[in-house]
Amino acid sequence: MRKLLQILLAIALVSGASAALEPNARYADAAGATPKIVEIIGKDTMLMDDGTLWTTLYGFKKFRFSSDLATISERGLGISKAGRLMEYYDDSEPLLAPDPSAIKEIAGGYWLRSDGTVWGNYEQLKGIERVLHIAYGNDDSEGLTRASFAMLQQNGDLLLKDHYAQGKNLKLGTIANPTAVASMVAMAGKVALLFDSGEVVVYESTNFDDNGTILPVTVAQGVKHIAYTPGTPTQVLLVTLKDGTVWQTGDYQGRWKLDHQVSGLTAIARTVHYADSKQFYAQREDGSWVLFNNGDIVPFEGPEVEAVDVSLSELKPLVGDTLKLGIQETYSNGAKIKVEPNKTNVKVDKPHLLRVSSDGKLQVLGVGEAQVTVTTGGMEKTMKVSASLPNNLTYAKLVAGNVFVPVKAVVKALGGTVSSASGAMEAKIGDTAFSFKPGDKNAKLNGETIALPAAPFSEKGETYIPDSLLKAAVGVKVKWDNKWKSAEISFGADARMTVVSTETAGLVKKAMQGSLAGFIGKSYWVNYFEGWDRFSKVTVVDVVPQSSGDFVVQFKNAAGKTLKGYPMSSEFVKELFTNEDYLFNYDPKKKYKWSTATWNQIKAGKVTLGMNKDQVKMAWGRPAGTSITTASGKKIETWVYYNFDTVGFVNGKVILIIN
Repeated sequence: MRKLLQILLAIALVSGASAALEPNARYADAAGATPKIVEIIGKDTMLMDDGTLWTTLYGFKKFRFSSDLATISERGLGISKAGRLMEYYDDSEPLLAPDPSAIKEIAGGYWLRSDGTVWGNYEQLKGIERVLHIAYGNDDSEGLTRASFAMLQQNGDLLLKDHYAQGKNLKLGTIANPTAVASMVAMAGKVALLFDSGEVVVYESTNFDDNGTILPVTVAQGVKHIAYTPGTPTQVLLVTLKDGTVWQTGDYQGRWKLDHQVSGLTAIARTVHYADSKQFYAQREDGSWVLFNNGDIVPFEGPEVEAVDVSLSELKPLVGDTLKLGIQETYSNGAKIKVEPNKTNVKVDKPHLLRVSSDGKLQVLGVGEAQVTVTTGGMEKTMKVSASLPNNLTYAKLVAGNVFVPVKAVVKALGGTVSSASGAMEAKIGDTAFSFKPGDKNAKLNGETIALPAAPFSEKGETYIPDSLLKAAVGVKVKWDNKWKSAEISFGADARMTVVSTETAGLVKKAMQGSLAGFIGKSYWVNYFEGWDRFSKVTVVDVVPQSSGDFVVQFKNAAGKTLKGYPMSSEFVKELFTNEDYLFNYDPKKKYKWSTATWNQIKAGKVTLGMNKDQVKMAWGRPAGTSITTASGKKIETWVYYNFDTVGFVNGKVILIIN
């Protein structure tokens, strides 16, 4: 049942559940050449020339892994570029196998060491040594599994381990010149040998004379590649000649010769089994691939990025915040792959406002608007981030109709620096530089002299500049708020900061203290605030006005210890007490009578199978996007978070977690 539900949920995920994301995307030059297919198994398993491995789980959920693989087999084995055995699974990264030996060949679930021994399931095949080549083939076209495994030894013995051999090794014959065999393939009791000369010889366990001697049959000359594929009524040998054409053997007695050329296939290097003789892959001599499908020849390429979705944990952050970036590529095969952000694929146009850290997170350094551009999969997406200051600055002045602000504090808040020398001061904000002298109406902006309507001045150790200099330097808007006696500095609609005057605190306290005082004496339970212990009880003991016009809320915890919040505006004080992202106005452990183990998981931020929606919301918060679909009579709800972590619910219970 669980497997069925996982399959149903996978269908729901593929059908398009995702968060609401920034739509501004355009194509960019790819960082390098598009990876090419080097091996392909079935419909969805592909190894690319850069080591990328594509797999699928249940036929729906696609996975992409980076690896050191050079080749793969259909039974989850591979050989690394260094010649080591590797294992891969549908939903996990390829890993080096415990066998440290050098590997020569893999076939199905078997591998041939360079020392000539053959292994399977980490056990050596008894009595088998000095092997030159191995081959594996499985014909399940009629719903019956008939696997064949062949080995060619240095003494020329050709051995077959077949479905009908009941675990025994059947000797098909002895090859006179075994070292001249370039490769071999097997399927359903048949083994075809390709010699260096281009000759193809087939041994079949049911083709013997009156004495029971198996008869080898030469099928073709001038061949460079062979592959078996299921067929009706007879398995078919796909033969690629040195001239690049592809031929197939026939039915019954026609299986001993090239029966017909496959029309339309030219300049072919090799073929790969897909379904049967009417559906198979072919690789051209230039490395490109096609799918031969019932006479149609369709170009077949590895998965390519068709869309990129990018999300940011907050588009309107505060200075000092750390922003988490989520990147997801959608491929032509339907795969949705999360991409880790880093300094290479994430760029910021104003690094003095936003800094990209080594782990791909963004540090908010200053007030303003910045463009964040993500480049991945040959595409670009850009988002605008508008950063504000969480606290007020001191002190602004209104002198003769001109707004003045303290230069050091304001420039620092804008992500800049201020220095002084020889009575002059110089400020740098990003690529912009301006200098001035107190008492002088002339200033320099990027080396050019500009005239100011009022001169900067110094008072009590602080230097003030007129708002006109800031406007000219960084294009900021400055407005004097006559009600609160403060300077409002803003970029656009969402990036702002406030510089209060000496009068502001008294005005704010008089206007706001009364309503904020109503919170005093009330108890709350911590969700996410100041890193305090989640779900612990705290009681408000005071709301203390600051000289900046901000407020500091003081609490006491259950042990009687006083806890203080950071300075915040009056509006945010109200937000603090009404937004459950910060504090609950009820005891969640009494409201939700869950087990101690469940609460411990929630507190640790863990989501596990079987949790309900309230428990997931407590552990991870509200999702960025949700979707509901129905498959096979099951209602499937999918939650996607900003980082593309995904939780699937069936009947309100978690059945799948992707993170």
